[in-house]
Amino acid sequence: SCASTISRPSISTMKSIACVLALVASASAYQAPTMMAKRGKASPAPAPVEGVRSAALPFTTAPPSLDGSMIGDVGFDPLGLSMNTDYMPFESIKWYREAELQHGRVAQLAWLGFVFPNIYHFPSDATHNFGELNALAAVRAVPQWGLVQLAVFVGALEAQRYAKCIKGDNAAGDVGLGQGGFNPFGFEYTQEEYEEKQLQEIKHCRLAMLGVLGVWWQGILSGQGVIQQIGGAFDAPDYYGKAGYYFPDGI
Repeated sequence: SCASTISRPSISTMKSIACVLALVASASAYQAPTMMAKRGKASPAPAPVEGVRSAALPFTTAPPSLDGSMIGDVGFDPLGLSMNTDYMPFESIKWYREAELQHGRVAQLAWLGFVFPNIYHFPSDATHNFGELNALAAVRAVPQWGLVQLAVFVGALEAQRYAKCIKGDNAAGDVGLGQGGFNPFGFEYTQEEYEEKQLQEIKHCRLAMLGVLGVWWQGILSGQGVIQQIGGAFDAPDYYGKAGYYFPDGI
């Protein structure tokens, strides 16, 4: 029969292929149904638009999905994520703008958290250590129930954001605060002023994400607070006072 003509190596090869396909299938199935919409046939990739240069990377062409209609859109998408509509969450670029705004807002708060305790912090006592100026080490000084409170509070905020901006119809980043929502400061901007504020926010978000990476790595490398690092940058090293010594010992 045909089955008897298959050699042992061929059967082994077929088993290996079957195992790989099974792993791929299981990995594909591990996708949150709320994050990825159902899809049918793969849609063709959008045709490239010639002559439209990226404002962020002038030596490249901006992807067709970034046409400048969004506030702060400068055509920056070197990985082409905005063009991959078949696997884009909710099949909308709104998801990426929502993620960018949320990460940027958290980064702004995080940067303040790195810097402000170096300027002022509560006095420590027998059960609370507020004197740790390195934000990365300070996390370990927080009492366990304090971390639980933070997790519950942040989780409640994220649930509201998901209901309004992701599952709901609110614009990306619109959580109902400020103009058009809960507005304790009485902001009343014109359309042009409002768009200018949106542009300022997205720029601050992008800058803060870079800034928090800087203080994060410096905290890991130095083990000191941000202000401590700045002060130490102006101190003369010990080997500076030795005649003819321009480098530390051992170099």
